[in-house]
Amino acid sequence: MEAKTDEKIMLGVKDIMKKMGIGRDRAYEIIKRGEFRSIKVGRRYLVHEEVFENWLKGE
Repeated sequence: MEAKTDEKIMLGVKDIMKKMGIGRDRAYEIIKRGEFRSIKVGRRYLVHEEVFENWLKGE
């Protein structure tokens, strides 16, 4: 049996806004510019947390 964790694997726009301290429009702008790899599921953009964290670190 796998242990459950509360960690997210994928981040939504609200998560990115909270982590960066930016507004919704700025978050969408960064995603749409392709500064990091994201996927679109329906109307939602999702970013893998590891990809986002590496981008923040400048890797």
